[in-house]
Amino acid sequence: MKKLLTCILFICAVSTADAKTLTIGIDLSASNPLLSHKNFAHVASQHVSSEINKLKDGDVVHVKTFGSRKDALNLLNPTFEISRRLKPNKVAGIVAQYIQSLPEQKEASQSSTNLIAWLEFTSEFNCAQNSQILVITDGLESSSYVDGNQLLQGKKSLPKAEVNLKGCALTFYGLGAGWMPQQVKIVRKEWERWSEQAGAAFTAIIP
Repeated sequence: MKKLLTCILFICAVSTADAKTLTIGIDLSASNPLLSHKNFAHVASQHVSSEINKLKDGDVVHVKTFGSRKDALNLLNPTFEISRRLKPNKVAGIVAQYIQSLPEQKEASQSSTNLIAWLEFTSEFNCAQNSQILVITDGLESSSYVDGNQLLQGKKSLPKAEVNLKGCALTFYGLGAGWMPQQVKIVRKEWERWSEQAGAAFTAIIP
């Protein structure tokens, strides 16, 4: 019996140690087309669903919003743990429904984009387990760090990364949506540089 119990505990420990975290960051700033166009919200929800459906039992999904540092809405962060009772497709359905509802929630729109602060201050990314940070955003930082318009014009750069995201895959879904090609390239290059400093593997999915 002791051997069996030890074996079960060992298996559980291994399972917990191997569990990955998928953090879904949703940009609620006014510049993000997710908030204004139902078609963008729909395709974004499909991408998020496909990533959630790749998860296994024990993996964790965090859903977090960001924009203004002052908005209390960003404190509501649901967490789901994949299990036999809570299958990936069920979690995917819940999150997709929320994303698709955003264009109708005009009150959700926020006046700034504190993307850097969100990436630097969030403590549950679990990068040590090669986890994933999937951010639904146009990638336009507009905060006390940098003026968004100057960033788009290449007149200002993102500040140096002050966080260790080594081991995490960082994906921006929707980077540059609706922008001129030159602007997309400028902002993508800035985030590639910032992510390299932070140690994250960066991917920009440009609609």
